[in-house]
Amino acid sequence: MTEPASAIVRRMLDHYERGGVEDILDLLAPDAVFVVPPETSAEPDVYEGHEGARRYFAAFAGALDDVRFELIEVHDESPETAVGVIRLSGLGSATRIPVELTAVASFVVTDGAVARIVAHPDLESARREIAPEP
Repeated sequence: MTEPASAIVRRMLDHYERGGVEDILDLLAPDAVFVVPPETSAEPDVYEGHEGARRYFAAFAGALDDVRFELIEVHDESPETAVGVIRLSGLGSATRIPVELTAVASFVVTDGAVARIVAHPDLESARREIAPEP
């Protein structure tokens, strides 16, 4: 039986908490795409593959320390897709002020690895993005 998308997402974030970006690469497809659109970030970008994942996480360096991604909830939308609500937190590198924000992402899983992650402003837009065509 194939593992549901939500379980793979959950495992990926658990791996990040334990060991950082290098520990998630076995659950991230080599050609994975992570999209951060302008609606969700002051610095929108597209990150591709394992190098893109490393670049995404490296962007926190110097701005935010002790970066954490806590999965608040995750819902399977199909066997290959899930949407999740994630709490990103850390400490300002210079100020040590706690920083926290809630993010929503859609996930597409292919062959047991996360192949696509797209940040969204809300659950509804995440669900629309991965909804099957009628």
